[in-house]
Amino acid sequence: MELGACLAFTGMPYAVEQGRLDTQAAPRYDRRSVPRRAWSWLLFAVASLVRVLRLPDRPFLLAVTNPPVLPHVAWLAHKLRGNAYGLLVWDVYPDHMVNMGLVRENGLFARLWTAMNARAMLDARVVITLGERMRETLRAQLGREAGHVRIEVIPNWADTDQVRHIPKAENPFALEHGQVDRVTVLYSGNMGTTHALETIVEAASMLQSDPRILFLLIGDGLGREKVEREVVARGLANVRLLPRQPWEVLPYSLATGDVAIVTQTPGSERLSVPSKVYSLMSAGCALIACTHEESDLARLVRDKSLGSVCAPGDARGVAEAISWLAEEPDVLAESRSRSRRVAVEQYSLQAVLPHLRDVLERAMGGASGAICSAGLEVAPLAGERTGAARPRNDDLASHKESG
Repeated sequence: MELGACLAFTGMPYAVEQGRLDTQAAPRYDRRSVPRRAWSWLLFAVASLVRVLRLPDRPFLLAVTNPPVLPHVAWLAHKLRGNAYGLLVWDVYPDHMVNMGLVRENGLFARLWTAMNARAMLDARVVITLGERMRETLRAQLGREAGHVRIEVIPNWADTDQVRHIPKAENPFALEHGQVDRVTVLYSGNMGTTHALETIVEAASMLQSDPRILFLLIGDGLGREKVEREVVARGLANVRLLPRQPWEVLPYSLATGDVAIVTQTPGSERLSVPSKVYSLMSAGCALIACTHEESDLARLVRDKSLGSVCAPGDARGVAEAISWLAEEPDVLAESRSRSRRVAVEQYSLQAVLPHLRDVLERAMGGASGAICSAGLEVAPLAGERTGAARPRNDDLASHKESG
């Protein structure tokens, strides 16, 4: 069975080549503050519901939890029009907001949202999420109804053709920013208030006397200003801050990293799997994961021998892991090579697509088309003949947002 034509409602600008994929612009995501984010979610939900209700026929809907209210839009369309739907859970809400301290764990709002999530999952033909810990959290939301919902674990993927290892001497980004003869420690992506960036700054402070090592922090977000203040206050000459890079630059900026740091704040390890990790692996970066030791991220780094795992906030552990890799260039080279190899073999589009297509074929069960929501790399969903869709100016290393 071929999945058929695909229509995406998206707040990200997509360039679409020939094929059976169409896109319609939706309200853009405004991440400048928490109220602006919430307003963006509401606007996107309303716009999506209106457009779904105006569609001819009753196509299959695939709702992504970015923004997190979309499962309820799909559920409403199911009740009002009979649309079959599936859910792609990239982040678990309201748990993320509870973990950020924005919502009380046992408050009425959190309990109502959780109950609505359970209702949406129960009526979905399939629920897809990114990791085993996330699946456990979703089953907890379902409670005694967990046995009635099929929750598939399908990891996110990287474009391993677009993002690849590039020797620094041949990398224009590395040359421009003076990284050719350095051990580059990279952080690339959203600089949110919950991304534990202070751990990276503290580790950089501990290593500032080592001339071999330079920290390259790339991105924007609510936490960037605090990072800038700390770097200036500490006089850290070994830290460079750059803004979010255009799409066409990302393959070069990611490949500049020898070691990449990926962070998860305590509690978030069961709520998301950072999708940036697969792009960083594709670029050939060794990884340092600041996360709970039993998170999906920690298991990946540890089981595949891609680098080191440190507890959240353990700046000393981060600094020691970086220093060790700088002292052992052969170990660093092997970790980088293995990272790239695992990305190609297990987390490329070619590796993930067959499972995703099989799951969606069974879920659609004869329904026509697929309506995909914001942030999804939608091209694979329309079959082999679909044209490629690529965000023009988004950060490939963080193509989903948490919080």
